[in-house]
Amino acid sequence: IASSLSNFDLISAEAILNTANLPIQLDTAFRNILANLEMYRPYLPDALFAQLHSHDRHQKDVAVPGIEDGKATLVFTDIQGSTATWEACPEGMREGLKVHNNVMRECIADYGGYEVKTIGDAFMVAFET
Repeated sequence: IASSLSNFDLISAEAILNTANLPIQLDTAFRNILANLEMYRPYLPDALFAQLHSHDRHQKDVAVPGIEDGKATLVFTDIQGSTATWEACPEGMREGLKVHNNVMRECIADYGGYEVKTIGDAFMVAFET
């Protein structure tokens, strides 16, 4: 399952999940990853997928900034309890979110990441593996 997910082979990953008898926590975790990959796929560079799905992964004819061998690590972040915090203290959360976003972007730049998308307080980031 992990191999299929890491290669963005979502159809195979889902087929395996539907036939595997995994513990509920592991099944749920894999299904969450699958759902996130399906949801965010439109926001990832097409070149990343061309490289991932090429027969020769070391072929360099498709350039993806910062991703030399076609392998990437995706990171999804989310501030836990942010909805309740927004409701309880909107001004504080607004300032906190600015700090959070600045820190995230600094870390992404420091470690050579690529900010794929943000939604509210959530980030999707890609790093070369």
